Amino acid sequence: MMIEVRTTSHRQMVDITTGVAGAIEGTDDGLCHVFVPHTTAAVVINESADPDVARDLVAAYEAMVPAIRFRHAEGNSDAHLMATLLGSSVMLPVEAGRLQLGTWQGIFFVELDGPRARRVRVTLL
Repeated sequence: MMIEVRTTSHRQMVDITTGVAGAIEGTDDGLCHVFVPHTTAAVVINESADPDVARDLVAAYEAMVPAIRFRHAEGNSDAHLMATLLGSSVMLPVEAGRLQLGTWQGIFFVELDGPRARRVRVTLL
């Protein structure tokens, strides 16, 4: 199943936990694979209770990648690099059709070259 994500900023973390949970609702036990089919976006699991965490992480991602002259002429090479560092998928356990996340954990789509309309693939294994 695909879920749609619309971002409003150049760099942004969007909590997609509810969408992912809805995609696997009514299933059995298994593993939920969440995959981002984009080269300038990522998916991560982190704290979802405090929105400052997501803002701090975006600032940290930007600080990790220095402003250097990349050969890639589109001007978004830093986004490609950040996506490589963060990763394009996560795997989560599912019991009785429910994601088994920790108390404060959420699943985040990480926009690195927006704003855009994006897709996220959710597969139950």
